[in-house]
Parts: sequence; structure tokens; C-alpha cells
Amino acid sequence: MPVSEPGSRAARRERQRAVTSSQRRSWLATLGQRSLSALVLIPIVIALVFCGGWFAFAGGVVALLIGTYELSAMFVNKGWHPPLLFSAALGLDFLLAAMFFTLNQSAEQLILMIGCGISAFIILTFGWLILTRGAVEGTLIDWALTVASAFYLGWPIALLIVLRGTTFGAGSSGFWWLLALFFMTWANDTFALLVGHYFGRAKLAPQVSPGKTWEGFFGGLVFTVIASFVFTMLLPSLFHHPLPVNWQNAAILGVLVAIAATVGDLAESLLKRGTNVKDSGTIVPGHGGLLDRMDSLLFVIMVLFFYAVFLKGIPL
Repeated sequence: MPVSEPGSRAARRERQRAVTSSQRRSWLATLGQRSLSALVLIPIVIALVFCGGWFAFAGGVVALLIGTYELSAMFVNKGWHPPLLFSAALGLDFLLAAMFFTLNQSAEQLILMIGCGISAFIILTFGWLILTRGAVEGTLIDWALTVASAFYLGWPIALLIVLRGTTFGAGSSGFWWLLALFFMTWANDTFALLVGHYFGRAKLAPQVSPGKTWEGFFGGLVFTVIASFVFTMLLPSLFHHPLPVNWQNAAILGVLVAIAATVGDLAESLLKRGTNVKDSGTIVPGHGGLLDRMDSLLFVIMVLFFYAVFLKGIPL
């Protein structure tokens, strides 16, 4: 006996409710995993920020190597085989140059290390690919990916090391700048996710990341500005180490950080979509790979570093 039309509609509604309920449970489970991962990772990050110096350098090296490995796995999935050991080597050169600069403030040494590193990198990567590849097809793409990977990871991590400096503890401006960097980025990521999930309608960049919405972007922006006030003005002043930031500077910085964090997130989404992978790795439960966790930070550090230099907030 055929099912009546009202019965069919009721069955469809019931199926839709079941699908929605399943999606909600899945989203909440992922959110729970993210929260647990944050409880583990945040204390580690704050400890590295507090210690600074070679401790921060070691953390940067670990992030560089893991990030390079994840990029390599993503590229292989697409059939690309760039020699990313060269990328890691140039990234390490950037980190060492940054570390030695913070120790002795020698601009000449900094320029020499970076200049020699880039020059050797260009010659060696071209030479390696020309001598080891039997065909021209795909070689130029692999070289371009090798160059891009070094700057995508090594350059921002090096800026992070310079920004932090070598003074142990909370007695330097670098400590407070980095604390602001991480908490502004985390505020943006968290509230963009929550606002976008519950209120998001207008897609931000559907061709790259269908889940990102304009509502989520503006929600993240509001809370990033709030975090900027708290971590660049309120807390440093309470602990008697004020940064040269007034309320206008804090508001502008919050907006710039929100934009940079969003672009960084979308840039990594473009990498994943272009290589046909869901996550960059599996090292961080609820997030995927380390790149999935630090994608926004890589872009935010470039904005915050030069904003701090503009405000004369760090010694150079």
C-alpha cells in the first residue's frame, strides 16, 4: 500500500532531524577533542614563551620540521615531489640568523646569514633538480614549492624568535608581545568557529573553505579586538611592564590580526584543497596536523612583528 504524501513528508522530516542530530553530536565531539588538545598545548606554548631564548628556538625548530614533513605528505598526495629538505635547511638558516641577532644585535651578521642562505638555496635547489630529474615536466612546480615552503614556515617562525628575544621570564616586552600574539589568534580562531557555527549564513570563501562565513569572521574580529585590549594594555600594565600601545593602537592591531588570521587559515585550506587532503596530519586530535593548528599564527606573526616595530615596542 503506497505511503500517503503527509506520511512521506513526516518521514523526510524525521530523517532530516536524525541527520542534524548526528551532525551536532559529531561537531560537539570534535569541539571536545579540540578543547582537550588545547589543555595540553597551551601550557607548553606559554612555557616556551616564558623561557624564550634557546627554548623558544628549540620550539621553533620542532614546528619547522613537523610543518615541513606535513607539507611534504600533502604534496606527495598530489603527485608533487619537491625536495623539502632544502626548504627545512633554509628555514633553519632563518631561525639561526634570528637567534644570533637577538643575542648580539648585529645587523651585518643577520644580513650575511640570510643572504648566504638564500643564495646557496637557489643554486643548490636548481642544481639538484636539474641533475636528479630525468624529465622537465613537473620540475619547475617542485622548485617553486620548495621555495614557497621555506618562506611559508621559516620566515614567520624566525620573526617570532626575534620578537620574543632572549630575556628569561616575563620581564621583557617580547614576552608580552608573544602572549598577546597567541591569545589574540586563539580568540579569533575560537570565536570565529563558534559564531560561524551557530549564526553563519553568508559564505566567506566557499571555493576554498565552505565552512567559513562572514558572520564567523566578524565574530572572531570582535573578540580579537577585545583580546588585544586585554593582552597589550591591561595585563602588561597590571604586571608593571606596559607596552607602547594606546587604545587606538590596540583596536587597529586587533583588526589587523583578525584579517591576518583569517587569511592564514584560508591559505592553509587552499593548500589542503589543492592537494586533496582533509587535514595536514593527525598529530593534534580535533585539529589534524600541526599546520592546522598554527596556520593562522604564521600570518599573524608577520603583522604583529612589524606593527610592534612601528610602535617602537621591540629593540632592533
